[in-house]
Amino acid sequence: MVFFERHSLIGVFENSNFNGLGWAVTSVLFYLSLYHFVLFVKSRERFYLFYSVYALINAINLIKRVKGVFVESIYLEFTDFFAHSNFPFQFASYLIFSFFLIEILNFRKHFPKFTTFFSYYALITSLIFGVLVAGRYLWDGYDMMRGYYITVFMPFTLIFLIYGVYLTVKTGEKVRFFILAGYLILGISSFIFAFLTFGKEVSVTNKYYYIYYFAVLAENFLYTYALAIKQREAYEEKFKIQAVLVEKLRENEDLREKLNENLKSELKLKESKISFLEADAEEQRMAKLRADYEKQITLLHLQSLRSQMNPHFIFNALNSIKVFLIESDKENAVLYLNRFAKLIRMVLESSREFKISLGEELDIAKLYLSLESIRFEDGIAVHIEVDRGVSLRDVKVPPLVFQPFLENAVWHGLMRKKDKKSIWIRVFQKEEGPVVSIRDNGIGRPEAEKIKAGRSVQKQSIGISLSSDRISFFNQSENLNYYFEVIDHVGSDSERGTEVIFYLGEGNQKG
Repeated sequence: MVFFERHSLIGVFENSNFNGLGWAVTSVLFYLSLYHFVLFVKSRERFYLFYSVYALINAINLIKRVKGVFVESIYLEFTDFFAHSNFPFQFASYLIFSFFLIEILNFRKHFPKFTTFFSYYALITSLIFGVLVAGRYLWDGYDMMRGYYITVFMPFTLIFLIYGVYLTVKTGEKVRFFILAGYLILGISSFIFAFLTFGKEVSVTNKYYYIYYFAVLAENFLYTYALAIKQREAYEEKFKIQAVLVEKLRENEDLREKLNENLKSELKLKESKISFLEADAEEQRMAKLRADYEKQITLLHLQSLRSQMNPHFIFNALNSIKVFLIESDKENAVLYLNRFAKLIRMVLESSREFKISLGEELDIAKLYLSLESIRFEDGIAVHIEVDRGVSLRDVKVPPLVFQPFLENAVWHGLMRKKDKKSIWIRVFQKEEGPVVSIRDNGIGRPEAEKIKAGRSVQKQSIGISLSSDRISFFNQSENLNYYFEVIDHVGSDSERGTEVIFYLGEGNQKG
């Protein structure tokens, strides 16, 4: 109590630039800047980075105000630097704060057009201001720089601030009221401070500077709390997506087991019927019945192979979603999950059919490639060309017959290619019937085999083998002669790649 008898509380506040109170606030800002930069490095969330830079700029701006600590020597040693950086730092502070609001309030999702407009505005006004800052030293352009800042930049900033308050409320984000409270507290306090000190001596400014200090502390407390809420939301969203993936995997496993059990039961039943008929029927009647049952067994073999392929394909797609979750890429994870759900529906619907149209198969292939394209930074250019003479509805193929070849093209051909990645799917008519060509511009099978040979663990691909068996059984059932061949294209980088050609005519003969 002796301290408060000798020093009144208001006296401590009014002496804030000299008694360490101002330095305490400045130190808090330096700490918050470093702490949130570490959070950005760990999470890659951009609102941490913008807030870290914003706190750092404000802390540097306050160094010139505090007295009686070691940073006063820094200010006295670099007085010219602090004097020249005043307007640039304030300019940067406003823009960095604006992008902090855009990220933490998710403006890119709620107001994409405004976000794009403001980004262009920030780029243009920064270029103009940068030229004027350089002009301060090249042609004594200080007055031009100061005039642009006060008469152009600040009025626009005020307009964006007022409109930003409206957009902030409209976002519906949980953190919006903490953000509003933060910059309203700082704005009102800055106005009061300016009203009390405008046109006064430095001693008066120092006397009332505690108003600004307390406003800065309140603002940064509210922003830090808002960032904590945002971090919690990100965790909950990631947990929710993981739960959905686990459920999808469980459903897929249950479906696979159920299909296999049913198919085994049906195979045993058909085989027992054939054995019974062989022992009881006449030879001519027996031959006819055997042919009918063998056809049914062929169909069941086809279904069995398909039931093995579907889970294999679905598991690879789920692995891609897991990669996005590990990299905290929520937007691509959600986009991928939505497309994946649509693809699952198409695959399950086609799985009920023994054969589907070529048009449906191409739709599945196109959606699958759009999923794989998300995983690449520059995507995959997919080109699908269909000649007018081909009826996609009338040509029938086994479901998912193209998918293993597309998967090989992506995983073994394009994944290790550094420049532009492309896949061409052409459907054209020949004398013997329709032909489908799938070609990629990847590294090619010889190079892929070299990479595979260098691995310590060798993995065997079952997709192509299953496709070959499925086409063979399909031919037996439908009395067709479908087949495919693989062509390796060699030469320069632009000519290199792998092409798979499917011949789908009844009269095709393998050459």
